[in-house]
Amino acid sequence: MTTDDTGSRSHSIEDLIDPKLRPLIKTSESPSEKSHLIGNRCNMCGEYFFPKRVICPNCLKEEPLEEVLLSNKGKLYTYSVVKAAPLGFQSPYVMGYVDLPEGLRILSPIAEYENETLRIGMDMEVIVDKIREDDTGNPVYGYKFRPASL
Repeated sequence: MTTDDTGSRSHSIEDLIDPKLRPLIKTSESPSEKSHLIGNRCNMCGEYFFPKRVICPNCLKEEPLEEVLLSNKGKLYTYSVVKAAPLGFQSPYVMGYVDLPEGLRILSPIAEYENETLRIGMDMEVIVDKIREDDTGNPVYGYKFRPASL
């Protein structure tokens, strides 16, 4: 946590990420670096997983799974506009499935979109952004996908 010139406290992005999601996200450490989701891979069969698994459900080997940074880009498989939001979320918002090159299909909120510009098959990239507000109105961050910048 840092303090700005006015004496108020400001948080780093890491501090604002939902504690349940922190082990799944690697935030960028510089403006030129991109955020990534953290998954794992079975060293026996090569299968990738997100969220991380303890045992490979594909080959059932009890070898430890290797933690890996997943690709930060993928393709939009499908999406839906959610008009009735759960508590703490603002509606409408978009949820979508994004296919990663590792063979994973990730369910995620979609950010920075315009309804008329979202297209199935379009390139997407992972970002860390506000996903909701907590009980006291503070922002809670997590991962989202957005249309990839060209």
